[in-house]
Amino acid sequence: MIAIVTDSSAYFTKDEAVKLGITVVPIQYTVNGQSYMESYSDKNGDFETILKGKATTSQPKAGAFLSCFEEEITKKNQVLCITISSRLSGTYSAAYMAAKRVESDDIVVFDSHLTAGGLYLLIIEAKKLIDKGLSLGEIIKQLPAIRDRITIAFTVDDLSPLRKSGRLNYVRMSVSTILNIKPILLCKDGVVVFDSLAHGSIDIIKKLTAKVTGNVTDIVVNYLQNQSIAANLYNILCSKYPDVNIKLRKLGPILGIHLGLQVAAVSFLSKEELSTG
Repeated sequence: MIAIVTDSSAYFTKDEAVKLGITVVPIQYTVNGQSYMESYSDKNGDFETILKGKATTSQPKAGAFLSCFEEEITKKNQVLCITISSRLSGTYSAAYMAAKRVESDDIVVFDSHLTAGGLYLLIIEAKKLIDKGLSLGEIIKQLPAIRDRITIAFTVDDLSPLRKSGRLNYVRMSVSTILNIKPILLCKDGVVVFDSLAHGSIDIIKKLTAKVTGNVTDIVVNYLQNQSIAANLYNILCSKYPDVNIKLRKLGPILGIHLGLQVAAVSFLSKEELSTG
C-alpha cells in the first residue's frame, strides 16, 4: 500500500484525512512567545483571536516526518510525501531530510510548488492514482504534469505580511491603502507573484472568477475573515460550473500569519489536454 503524508497547509478536515488515509504533519507557529501547532482545518480553534499578537511560523522538525515515515515502513507501506512549496517554507527540506535518515527507496518526497487549495487538489489527484493501482514510481512520473495544471489566484487586504516574510517580490505601490485597490496575486512556480489590481470587492470577485478557465475539473475556494467575498465567489462559480466539484474551505493560522486574515483565494485543476497527431 502507498500511504500519503502531507503538512497542515493542505487544510484537510480531520474526517477527510481519516477517510482518505492521509497523515497530516502539523506546522508550528508562535504568538507572543507561546507555541501552537496548526492542525486539521476544522481543529484550529479561535486562531484569529490568537493571531492578534506577534506571530511567527516554524517549519516542522525533521523528526515529525521521521516518525510518520518509520511507522509506515514498519507497516510495510510505501510513502508518498507531498509538501507545501519549498520556495514558501522549509517543510519540504525537513521531510526530505527525514526520508534520507530512513534510507528507504520506498519513501518519496515531492515538492508541490503549491499550498492550500492547490496542494489539496494535488493530493486528491495522487490518491486517485493510488486507488487505480499505479506504482509509486508511476505516480511520481505523473505528478509534475498534474501540478502544472493547478492554478492558485488570491487577494489579500495588506501586502505587509508577505513582504515581511520575504515571500513576495517588491510591488511598487502600496495597493492595499489606495482607494480600496487590492492586489490579485498568483502562486506560480512555487512563489507568490503579482498579477493585477482590483477595485473593490465586486472587481475582486470578477477577476478571481476570470482566472478560472472553462476547461476545469475541480475548484477550491479558500478564505479566512474574507468570508463574504469567498461565499459570493463560490456561488458564482457554482452557477457557472454546475458540473464541477467545487469546495469552500477555511484556511488556517500558518497562511493567516503570512497573508493576513483578509484573504480569499481560488485554486483549480484544469483538464488534461489531449495530444493530437
